[in-house]
Amino acid sequence: MEEFEELAERHGLTTKKKTKMVVKYVDKETKKFWKRLEGFGDDYMILKRKIMEAYSKTLLEDKLTVAELVKLIKKSTKESIADEEDLDTYYRKFWIVAADLVEADIINKKQHNEYFWKGLPRELRYAISDHLEARDADFESDQVPEVEKAMEVGRFVLRKAAARGG
Repeated sequence: MEEFEELAERHGLTTKKKTKMVVKYVDKETKKFWKRLEGFGDDYMILKRKIMEAYSKTLLEDKLTVAELVKLIKKSTKESIADEEDLDTYYRKFWIVAADLVEADIINKKQHNEYFWKGLPRELRYAISDHLEARDADFESDQVPEVEKAMEVGRFVLRKAAARGG
């Protein structure tokens, strides 16, 4: 952020322009998330504060552990995932911790999928499983889907629920 702010200052960007430019320096998932935060398109200082609030100190530290991943999962199961934005927020927080653990061979891809699945609220897991079972003859309700598949179907299920008004 500091580097971006220095460049923005040198180029005389307005606060509004900063909010649009800062997302050009992050990956696709982060960009989607940041664009949904308060302040995007209007006020850089509000956006920056919301970005910083979204990334807890634990998630920004270099030394990540399975215990931190488990803590995140336990916390998320107690929280509601009511819409796609909530699901994307969980995914982003999970990914920040879990991707490093996979890369360091602390957990494998199967464990990665299992941890993600455990972090979803029970009702959402059931809805995703039901949809996958109906769509894929080889999928059994006791299986753990890959993270990408769970996200794809989770977004669909949440969009469908929102369209129905609940």
